[in-house]
Formats: sequence, structure tokens, C-alpha cells
Amino acid sequence: MTDYPASQSLDKSNFYKTHATLWERNSLRDYLGLLVLGATLWHPQVQASEPLHFAFAEILSIEGRGYSPPPYTINAGDLHGEWQPVALPHALLPQRIDAALHDDSSSPLTVVTWYRLQVPKLAPAAEPRYLYIPRWKTDGQIAVYGDSRLLYQSHASMEWNGWNLPLWIALDETAGALTPRVILLRVERPRKSGGGISSVWLGEENSLVWRYRVRDVLQVQLPFMSSAAFLALGLFALFVWLRQRDQSLYLLFFCVSLTSYLRSMHFYMGAERLPISDDWFSWLTVNSLFWMIATVHFFLNYLHRRPPVWLNRTVSGVTVVISIATLPLFEALPNIYILSALAYVVLLTMGTAVATVGLRKSLQVRSRDGIFLASWGLLGMLFGLYDWLLQNNYVNIEGSYLGSYSNIIAFLIFTYIMFRRYVGAIEDVKQVNASLAMRLQAREAELTQSHERLREIEHRQTLSQERQRLMQDMHDGLGSSLTSALRVVEHGRMDEGEVAQVLKGCIDDLKLAIDSMEPVEADLLLLLATLRFRLGPRLESTGIALSWEVKNIPALDWLDPKNALHILRILQEAFTNIIKHTQATVIRVATHATHENNDFVVVTITDNGRGFSVEDALTCGGKGLSNQLRRAVAIGAEVGWESNGHGTCFTLRLPISHTKLNEK
Repeated sequence: MTDYPASQSLDKSNFYKTHATLWERNSLRDYLGLLVLGATLWHPQVQASEPLHFAFAEILSIEGRGYSPPPYTINAGDLHGEWQPVALPHALLPQRIDAALHDDSSSPLTVVTWYRLQVPKLAPAAEPRYLYIPRWKTDGQIAVYGDSRLLYQSHASMEWNGWNLPLWIALDETAGALTPRVILLRVERPRKSGGGISSVWLGEENSLVWRYRVRDVLQVQLPFMSSAAFLALGLFALFVWLRQRDQSLYLLFFCVSLTSYLRSMHFYMGAERLPISDDWFSWLTVNSLFWMIATVHFFLNYLHRRPPVWLNRTVSGVTVVISIATLPLFEALPNIYILSALAYVVLLTMGTAVATVGLRKSLQVRSRDGIFLASWGLLGMLFGLYDWLLQNNYVNIEGSYLGSYSNIIAFLIFTYIMFRRYVGAIEDVKQVNASLAMRLQAREAELTQSHERLREIEHRQTLSQERQRLMQDMHDGLGSSLTSALRVVEHGRMDEGEVAQVLKGCIDDLKLAIDSMEPVEADLLLLLATLRFRLGPRLESTGIALSWEVKNIPALDWLDPKNALHILRILQEAFTNIIKHTQATVIRVATHATHENNDFVVVTITDNGRGFSVEDALTCGGKGLSNQLRRAVAIGAEVGWESNGHGTCFTLRLPISHTKLNEK
């Protein structure tokens, strides 16, 4: 790498003359630059593999009116005026314009600044050579010429024209092209606007391209990628907020990412014409800073939970007022680009207040996230001040804007905060789930113990109820029969055959009581089969034939030992009445289900004996029919009798489901 002077046409006398002039003007920077210029006059040869670094140039400014496209060819000798040596980087200061010159607003007052670089004779190179310009910054346009031939021209907007994009221009990449000996840079800008240009590099691709790529990555690509990643995470947070509207932090995160993206656009856009006007892009670029500070303020409020009312109103009011007042819709007011200096003063004041108050509130509540974010906000204000100085050429224009890196670090901070919130939420859910699991386990243990106690109590109650039922049934049935028979035998009124019949009846009662304790699993057919097995021998001994016409019927879900005994007693009473009173020779037992949604099962017992008066039997007869009615009501069933001289038909109507039983 070699720092090379602007021109080799300067002889020693011109050098000393220029040296004395600069010394008189007390321009230390130009004086030191000319010392380097003089030193290189005696060492003009440069190694071909090393890039040339032009730290000095010659400058010529030509005032005019209105913008004009750069000519296709230009000769430095055709430009009238006196060329002056300057050191690079070089800042262009805005000019004061007399009011008398503002006679035609449609043609702005402009100035064309020419920079001339003298390239030494270089040895032939195996690779093409390129011109690398790290930065040029001004309103307007730039054109680059090599030996009078146009090599490059900007064709974007006049205000937002890619001022932060490094230039990489091929010099001799076309067939038969030679490395130019004279480089001309043409910068056309409004007189009221300043600007500047960095130092210039020239060299072969392999020796120079890494500088361009590093500059392009740090200055252009990194801001673009980080702002795009920030916005992508913000969109994800927006979708989360749309599902959980009570989590306003996600909405604030999206707003911060969106405003940061809008603010970062001017760092990497401008190589092509913008899809919107310069005025609207200026409005978005400057106001996005106010929007970002406002959203950061409310984000801090969410973190420290102590929002200052006065600052909320101030930040919101200033943001709204400036956003409306700087809209490009009002022609009477200057656009935001012209007012940017004043806007940045207001912005720095508001941003410093937001960061300071947020830091104090976060320290009070010991919010680590709030302290971290507010501290970076204060540092970001210093970065913003540096960018303002760089924008206005108070510092070396080859320096990098720190605002893009500030946004990158802000993106990392916000992402870290959201990540901690996300991880914290997961940990909270895990703790809640663990607590719920422990409580559920304890509750399950309590319920298990309670269930065991209830089962034990229910078992005891069931045993007690069964004992009571059996005792009651034995007392009312078997006990009553035995007591009556004993009294009759004691008075000598019953012969041996009658005593035998009474004892057989008692045995049948005892067997039925025992059979009712067997599980029937809601199967009425099994219960009827048990009854047939017990009463069959007794019917045969009396000479009565049994016709068994029992068919498949639905199961009774309510059939338990208690209800089974009621059914057996009802049917036993029907058989006993037939045997004792009707003198029948045939008994027919049949079953069927009703056709009304199959809600009931009907058991009929029909005999061919002599009939009886049902009404007289119910009112003046014994207790047999009354006991049947009582037992039927107890199980929700219905009984009926139809009797005439040709026989009697007894009907037992049982509900199929427990619901029907409850309804009854």
C-alpha cells in the first residue's frame, strides 16, 4: 500500500510555493499533506501488486443552477478554473446564498465539484484494476471518469443516493482497456448542502477487494441482516400477541423491531431509486427515531412497572406533534430533511430523558432487564451524537456510523430480554405443573383413602341390609309359616300329611331365600330357571304339568339380590295360589318384551283351573295378593290378574332399565 500524491505535474518550485502559502494560512492538515506530497515526488515508482492510496487530490468547483446529467466524456483541460490541492478525506461545506439569487425556485442553486487524481505509470497487471471509494456523502450525484471516459455514475435519488454504500468501480476490465492516468470525480450538489469524499484506493482485485468487502459487510450488509432478523422476530411476537392479547410486551417488541427496521433502511438503501419520494423517505427515516424512542420508553415502563405519567404524555405528545408537523403534505413548512438538525436536538433530549428516567425506575425496582436496556439507551444517545457530528462533517467522514451498530446491539438486548422472559415463562409453567402434580398426587392419595373408606362403609351397609332383609323375609315368610303350623299341631288340628306340606313350603321359602343371594347378573331368565328348578318337583308331586315358554328377553340392569327375592316371592305366591286353590292340571309360564320401544319385560303365568273373583280376593281374601302388590311396588313393577271359569292369567310387568324403575 502506498499513499500517493494528487499530481506528479507539480515541480519542486510549485511544491515549496504551495508549502509557504499553507504555512501562512496556518492550515496544519494541508501543510502535513503537502509534506507527504513533496516526499513522494522523489519516489514515484510503485510496486504493481500494492494498491495505491490517494490521500491528496486537486479540486475545482464550478457554480451553476439546476442539476445536469454528467457528460459522457470530459477532459480536465476543458474545465476552466484554478485547481487547488486538498487532503483526502475532504469535507465540502455548505455555501451561504444571497437572497437575491432566489429568483427561480424551480432551478436550485448548485455547485459541481471536481476532484482530480493523477495515477502514476503502472506496470502491466495480470488482473483488472479497480477504484475503491469507501464513502461519498452529499445531496446530489457523483460521476467517475477515467482518462476522460465515464466509468460510473449514480442514478438514484438526489437526497437519499447511497451515501453510505462503498463504490467499487472497474477501470480496465473491458477488452483492450488500459489503466487510466487521470481519475476525475464529479460531485454535483446544492450549494446549501455540504458533503464530502473519502480517500480513494486503486489496485488489483486480489490486493484491494478485501477492503471493499469488509467495508460493505460492516457498513451495509450487517445493518440490513440485523434489522431484517429483528423484524422477523418482531413479526413472530406480533402473532403471539394476536393469540394472547393480555401480553402487551410482545406488541411493544414488534413495534420496536418495526421502527428499528425503518430507521436502518437509509444505511443500506439508495443504490437504486427509492419506491417513494425523497420527502416521504426523509419523513420515515427521521421520525422512525422518535417512534423507536417512544416504543422503547413504553417497553421500559413494562419492565419496571412504574410509568411516569408526565414523561408518558411528553414523549407521546412530542412524537405525535413532530410526526404530523413534518408530513410532506404541508408545502408551507420545510421538509424534515432540512429540519433534521433541529429534530436531532429534540431527539437527543427526549432520548436522554427516557433513558435516564427508565434507569432510575429500574434501579428502584431492581429490574435487571430495565437497567440493561436503559443503560444502553444512554450509550446509544452518545452514538447518536457521534453520528450527527459525522453527518455534519465535524469528524472524519471515513468513520463508520455507529447508529447501525447501536441498532444491532439493541436487537441483541431486546432478543435477550424476550428470551429471558420466554425461558422464565417456561420455568414458571414447569413450577406450576410440578406444584399441580404434587397437589394432584396428594389429592389422589386422599381420594384413594376416602374411596377405600367408602367401600368399606358401603360393604358394611350392604351386609347389614342383607342381614336385615333376610331376617325380615325369614320372619315374615318362613317364621310365620312355622309359627302357624306349630300352633295347629299343638292343638291337634293337622294330620301328618298337612304337616308335611307346610314343611315343604317352608323348605321352598328357605331355598328361594338362598337362591336370591346368588349373582344373577341382571339375567331374568336365570332367575326363572332357578324358580323352575325349585318348584318343579313340587308341581310333579301334585300332578300339575308345566308348560315352559320362556324366550330371550333384555337384561334388567337393576336386578340385584334384593329385587331378585321380590320377584321370586311374587312368582312363588302365584304358583302357591294355583296349587292350593284352582285345582289346575296345567300351568303355562311365558315371557316377552313389550313393543313400545322394548321398555318392559312381561312374565305371564296361566293355569286352566277354576277362576276366582279378583276384587273379592283383594278386598276380603287373604294376604297373598296383597303381598304380591306390595312387592311389585317395591321394585317398580306392575302385577295383574285376569280370571274366569276357564282359568286365571297372572301378569308381572318389569321395567328394563333403572331409569324406568326410578320413574315408577
